[in-house]
Amino acid sequence: MKTMISKRNLILNVIASMLSVIILINGCSVQGKNDPVPTKSVEPTPDLTTTPTPTPTPVPTPEPTPTPEPTPITATIVSAGDCVIHNALIKAAKVEGEDRYDFNHMFEEIKPFVEKADYALVSFEGAATDNRKDYTGFPSFNCPPELFDAFKYAGFDLVNTANNHQLDRRVRGMLETRDNIYRAGLENIGSYDGEEEHRYLIKDLNGIKVAFMAYTYGSNGNEGLLTSQEIAKHLAFFDKPRMEREIREMEEKADITVVSMHWGHEYWRKPNEQQLSLTKDMFEWGVDIILGSHPHVIQPTEIREVNGETKYVIYSMGNFLSNQWHEWFDDPKDQKWLREDSILVTIELLKDPGTGKTIINKVVHTPTWVSREGVGTPNVIHRILPIPNREYYDNNTKFPEELIKKAYDSYDRSVGFFTDYEADK
Repeated sequence: MKTMISKRNLILNVIASMLSVIILINGCSVQGKNDPVPTKSVEPTPDLTTTPTPTPTPVPTPEPTPTPEPTPITATIVSAGDCVIHNALIKAAKVEGEDRYDFNHMFEEIKPFVEKADYALVSFEGAATDNRKDYTGFPSFNCPPELFDAFKYAGFDLVNTANNHQLDRRVRGMLETRDNIYRAGLENIGSYDGEEEHRYLIKDLNGIKVAFMAYTYGSNGNEGLLTSQEIAKHLAFFDKPRMEREIREMEEKADITVVSMHWGHEYWRKPNEQQLSLTKDMFEWGVDIILGSHPHVIQPTEIREVNGETKYVIYSMGNFLSNQWHEWFDDPKDQKWLREDSILVTIELLKDPGTGKTIINKVVHTPTWVSREGVGTPNVIHRILPIPNREYYDNNTKFPEELIKKAYDSYDRSVGFFTDYEADK
């Protein structure tokens, strides 16, 4: 019995101990209903200094590069008058002891004025065949083809053969002359074999297209030996309907149209009615520049405004090279020297690449004179002397004083026939 009581007491003690532990635990961990709730400690946020976002530096907008103005294009044309090769010139060109001729010395002084051009043309009257036994200097003309080598030496590019002496050795001689021109490295207008696509020539000079053509009033009656079909095939006569068609066609294809005209009365110092009438017509058809020859003396120049465009004509450039010496003529004293005078014409063209319009920008006239040294001796020397002004030879020691005086006299005779031109800026 005692034992059962002891066991019961033991169990009760264990239970009591367990309850004490439970109460103790709850007393430590459970708050009363009315106890205040402790505030959670929050660490203060540090005071941060705000750095402003930098304003980006604006990138400057580049100024647009202005489109440069197109540079104007220029080209220079030089034109010389008639070369009429008389016997004295053929004799002076003969190289002693050799079967050849040399005309170069006749062009030595004028060469710097010619070769500076982009394109230079000269008028040749007569034939130049290879038959050494057939050279004559009047009244029909046939000279050694070495003359064309001298043209090339001087700086010429184009030979105009449309004139009254081109049939002096008939069509065969005319075509042989043309072949010799080509053989010398030159070009030709005025004589045709009939196989050409067209009779005019168009050259591109620094980007400016220039058309060249030549016409003549006749061939001293030698055309009477030809049929009308042969004339139309080989020659360029004054046939106004055909001229108009050709000129209008040239004007469509080129920027500038240049026509060489063999016309007028010999030794007249003024243009005749035909010259004036044809000039008016050709300007209306589209020609810009007319270069006259045949009278053997200088005739005036003109600048005209036609349909808003500037046009230029020189009615006659005179004898560039000949032996028409003053001693041969019975003219009044103030006129007998005129056949020795000529004008070298320099024309500057200007093209606006923007509009494509081309104008005559400048025209400069250089008087020339054919001097004869050693007259009365077996060896007469002919030279084409340029006289751009009356002081040009003042310090020259190459020529005698008497010759220089005659050159200045030539300048005085010529200067009243032309007016240089420059377009308004």
